[in-house]
Amino acid sequence: MAQFNWRNNSLMLLSLLLAFALWLYVSNEQNPLRDKVLTIELEQTGLEQGLIVTGGVPDSVTVKVQGNRSQLANLVPADFRAVVNIPAGKTGDLTLPVQVSTPTGMRVTQVTPDMVSMFIDTVTEKEVAVAVSLRGEPGQGFTALAPFYQPNTVVARGPSRVISGIKQATALIDIQGVVKDVEQSLQVSVGNSDITLSPATVKVVVPIVAMVPAKTVPVLIAVTGSPAEGYYVKSSVSDPATVQLSGQPEALSTITSIKTEAVDITGADKNITREVGLAVPQGVSVQPGRVKVQVEVVKGEAPPPPPGDGGDTTPKT
Repeated sequence: MAQFNWRNNSLMLLSLLLAFALWLYVSNEQNPLRDKVLTIELEQTGLEQGLIVTGGVPDSVTVKVQGNRSQLANLVPADFRAVVNIPAGKTGDLTLPVQVSTPTGMRVTQVTPDMVSMFIDTVTEKEVAVAVSLRGEPGQGFTALAPFYQPNTVVARGPSRVISGIKQATALIDIQGVVKDVEQSLQVSVGNSDITLSPATVKVVVPIVAMVPAKTVPVLIAVTGSPAEGYYVKSSVSDPATVQLSGQPEALSTITSIKTEAVDITGADKNITREVGLAVPQGVSVQPGRVKVQVEVVKGEAPPPPPGDGGDTTPKT
């Protein structure tokens, strides 16, 4: 039976180990480990129908990977996937990890940010009024009447906590220097990118007419509701008390006063001060367009109406 030659085999094994170590050394010297930073689009998964993500979640993350020169040479962002997985049924404030998948052989050493904060909200919608504002002034000798627009309401859709605070959608139309009617389709907005509007545009017409003599009329304050029990409305005043109208003579001839938007005093137990708009008839413009209203609410029993008043309890200016 042949005997095992320890000396010769030990030398062979040592030679192999030395050769392997030399190979590792040469490989590392010729092709050392390097870092590469890439910007990866951040995806969201798991979001249930009827929910929406808010809170400034970034569109992308930066990923630092390590590998040798040959591995990194042709590496592109599309080779990676960065994902935030939203747990089922979760709403409210969440802080979730960013999960990054990499090509085989790559090592991720850093993800920035590695955690993202978000708010998961339910999607709701409601109808809101449209308000169109004018920018600029018509040409000399002309005036702009109140704009007409259709539709005058739109449906706002988005996160419930944002929707609850939205009162109107606005649009702006430029009439600087114009001497004839302006007709445009305008984008409406609520100033929040998380909200979508349907329809997203309204058709606006601004009548431009030659200046006509102005007419000054008093402002009548429209009050709705009743104050708290044991209180009554003593008086109501507007500042200014009169406004100036302009428009076609036939439209102005029938107007003797201008009412404010409704001022709700339901449950009031103290004075109410509010800036409100005016109910402007079509074909007429008014300056100023808004007035400051003060309703004086005092404790006690309301005095009887004066003789001949017919029981009208509408506060007088």
